[in-house]
Amino acid sequence: MPPPPGNLAPPPGYVLYGGANQGAYGAFQRTGGLSKWLGIALMVLIPVQALALLKSASDRSKARDFISGKISEDDYTRSVALSGVLGLLSFAVFAAVAVLTIIWMYRMAKNSQTMRRIGTWTPGWAIGGWFVPPIVLYVVPFLMLRDLWKASDPDSAADWRTNRVAPIVNVWWVLYGLAPILFIGVTFSSFQLDRSAIAAAKEIDSKFGITLASSMVQIAAAAAYLVLVRQLSARHKRVTNEA
Repeated sequence: MPPPPGNLAPPPGYVLYGGANQGAYGAFQRTGGLSKWLGIALMVLIPVQALALLKSASDRSKARDFISGKISEDDYTRSVALSGVLGLLSFAVFAAVAVLTIIWMYRMAKNSQTMRRIGTWTPGWAIGGWFVPPIVLYVVPFLMLRDLWKASDPDSAADWRTNRVAPIVNVWWVLYGLAPILFIGVTFSSFQLDRSAIAAAKEIDSKFGITLASSMVQIAAAAAYLVLVRQLSARHKRVTNEA
């Protein structure tokens, strides 16, 4: 029998079965469970935000009644108290989404490193990227998600950097990073700790349009992120052969 030819290379798209594939050097970290819980948290956050939006319309009505003298200050205060509860609930769920997102992105970045698909943003940026300036624009997480999308293509190897990024990544960033900038100036310019109930009621009434628009953008951003999480997770599980 003649000896086999040397320098054999696998054909394009060839994936090894088992602990290593796509040129991987080491074992992959699982991401399916994290993406599942992240999706659940987002599916809780969206209706909570929707309830807060509906409550803001009710608060405006109560604020107008209080300003015109139709209800007492106590009645007005009791009516708007539920908004504070919804705000705390929304913050708690949002915090869970944030923590799960950081771990999820970190594991995907580690898997990309294992496949030698190392982009601009290494795994540590899955944590630090959310806290570096400009913080409110979330530029680093946006760019890192683009890298992760490219690296998670199961049908490319050395040319992974040229992969196209799905529009949902850009849509999420516009809604979550860019659009809220329009509302930050108005929010902080009207923030006061020692204002009276009547002043607060007037603020709720006069800024209702801004509140409504901001809430709608937040809901749209959460919905877009849910789609992004599902699509990127499915893509990444294919490239790592995660069941």
